[in-house]
Amino acid sequence: MKKTIQLIFYLYILFLALLVNMQPLYAQVQTGKSYINVSKNLTGGTFEPGDTLEIRASIAVGSFSSFSITQVRYNDTINSNFTYIPGTLKILTNEGLVFRSYSDAAGDDAAMFNNTNRTIRINMGTGTGNANNTGTGTAGAGTIAYNNKPSFYGGVCIMVASFRVRINALPYNTLLTMHGGAFRYTQSGSPVIASFIAHNLMLFQNIGVCPNFVGGNAVIENNGTFGSGNTQNRSASAIVPGYTFVNFSANSPNDGSYGIANNSSATGATNNGVAYPHSSRVFTVWDIIGDHTGAASPTAGNPATPVGTTGGYMAVVNASYATSRAIQQDVSNLCPATYYDFSAWFRNICSKCSCDSNGRGALNTLFNGPYPPGVKPNLTFQLNGIDYYTTGDIPYTGLWEKKGFTYLTGPTQTSFTLSIRNNSPGGGGNDWAIDDVSLSTCVPDIELNYNPEFKGCYGSLVELASTIRCWFPNYTYYKWQRSTNGGVTWNDTGVNGTGSPSYVSGQWEYTVNYPPFVANQPDSGHRYRVVVATTAANLNNINCSYSNNSNIFLNIIDCGVILNTTITNFTAKLIQDYANVNWQISSGNNIQYFQLEKSSNATDFKPIANIPYQNTSIYSFNDPEKITGISYYRLKIYDTKGYFVYSKIIAVNNGNINFEVKTFTNPVIDKLLLEYLVPDNGTVTLNLLNTYGAPLISQQWHAKKGWNKSSFDFVKSLPSGMYLFTLSYQNQVINKRIIKL
Repeated sequence: MKKTIQLIFYLYILFLALLVNMQPLYAQVQTGKSYINVSKNLTGGTFEPGDTLEIRASIAVGSFSSFSITQVRYNDTINSNFTYIPGTLKILTNEGLVFRSYSDAAGDDAAMFNNTNRTIRINMGTGTGNANNTGTGTAGAGTIAYNNKPSFYGGVCIMVASFRVRINALPYNTLLTMHGGAFRYTQSGSPVIASFIAHNLMLFQNIGVCPNFVGGNAVIENNGTFGSGNTQNRSASAIVPGYTFVNFSANSPNDGSYGIANNSSATGATNNGVAYPHSSRVFTVWDIIGDHTGAASPTAGNPATPVGTTGGYMAVVNASYATSRAIQQDVSNLCPATYYDFSAWFRNICSKCSCDSNGRGALNTLFNGPYPPGVKPNLTFQLNGIDYYTTGDIPYTGLWEKKGFTYLTGPTQTSFTLSIRNNSPGGGGNDWAIDDVSLSTCVPDIELNYNPEFKGCYGSLVELASTIRCWFPNYTYYKWQRSTNGGVTWNDTGVNGTGSPSYVSGQWEYTVNYPPFVANQPDSGHRYRVVVATTAANLNNINCSYSNNSNIFLNIIDCGVILNTTITNFTAKLIQDYANVNWQISSGNNIQYFQLEKSSNATDFKPIANIPYQNTSIYSFNDPEKITGISYYRLKIYDTKGYFVYSKIIAVNNGNINFEVKTFTNPVIDKLLLEYLVPDNGTVTLNLLNTYGAPLISQQWHAKKGWNKSSFDFVKSLPSGMYLFTLSYQNQVINKRIIKL
């Protein structure tokens, strides 16, 4: 059995010559460059100011004859967006373990950092001299032979030149460029420069994922699931570029290849519990599993599909040394200014793929490595070639896990290319499955004040309202629509606008009102709904607007017999700053209860009490809330079938109105709304200041005695941040703090 395993590993190494961009078989040196986000390496995340990145440039020298390269060195430059972290010059194994450490100084060991021109130099291999050559010359560079340490099964030497940088304190949505760097060496007497392209990455705030994403798996092949079938292997996929497609077998997919199957076994076996090594496992060690789609347990996934039966497919990637894209798809018909969740499910499928620096595998009794799973998958999510998010290392757990982030499209953006790039060097691990690649959008919750029906009488005042709740404060454009044919078609009513959300109980919300109207018989049967969108243009695009199919049905009848009610002596008086509300009924039929409503502005009423109908003509209610300024009251009188009529509106005033701000929007986006009281008619002044107290904007206007509302759109042009505003009336000043998003 041991000889069989050794033969399998020997054959496995032969495939290493095909690692990068389908290089021909005689290619003996492969290089690749990647980086990991050390700050987010356990959980994954976007790139944010202050994050630490570890740059990793790998070089692999492989052959089964005496082969080596000489004068090997790595050069790189750190641009001004990053700060070098002292003492981080190292050579790593491809598993990320420290093989050599160096100081930053020149002339004392094989590496150096030049702080003047911000350059890195690491001399690689054996026979390295002191790093006294600050440029790209050959002095001090070493030799790497195929059988040097760190060794991959005795046939390939893999070294990783590494250092760390910290992202500087820059604003979000800043595009950073990381220089490419290069390996330089001599092969067969000829100098070689293996240069890397620059990486572009975006500083992007980690945004929480909302609970009501919809439209998942909407944009990539077979809705992101890779489809299903009754054969173990299916055909290649156009969305897996840069890798060679192969069917599953004893040693396939090999490094730089991928397969799409409903069973990851080498032989079609379905038992993942067989011992290691086993011929039913790819390379005798891979997991035997099925896909992820529709699994009863999302983390456990589905078992391997028996041969000849139908099962879902997944893509399985055996990563190469090159950091090539593993998934790529052009996406169009996106909605501008809309949040999208870009995610996928991944699974590390090898628990025994590690190789120690002596070239001994995890199944070797002399194995001396701390990471039996081997190289951990580490993936970068890109949009239009720009790095936004890394998954962090995906350890072997025997389970699937979801990775992804939330992205906000630009004001006019309708398309992008989404990619998932392999971010760890291959060899000795980095074997992973992917399924259910998803692009979905976060939708708002629309709650109507009457659901599903408004019951009213001829002549009833109809006051329709809707509360829009969003996980993100972007669905701010709204319009009311009416249907006169039972919801088959909808027409705009001309009532539209822009809401100003406030953060309430973990969500952003705002309320929109339809202008009150008196309903009569022709209105009965009409339906009303609210449509919301993230931009004014989206509001008229059925693919980018949302109504959640909720609407209000008007049921208007003749209540002359049912509610023949006359309210008399509807009054309110103050008793020690509290309102006592009284009313009498001179006649009534089938009254069920009275709903007392209250308002501070005679427009926006809210119920404060339900008073049952009793065998009496006199009713009284004491408002438990202390009256400050003016309060308005009205009665909503319900019959036993749910129909109602309104009373007139009455007011009560404590006679002592104080100057005060009642409510204001905070945080603000494009409008600052103020609601405030003033003791008498007069001039009110608003001053906006920055956090240092420097004045920015000043406005004055005339306010009337009592309740006032004012709206200011100057906040649209303000940069995001914290501000102060003062509201002044006569000799009184109120100070408040707001946050602009």
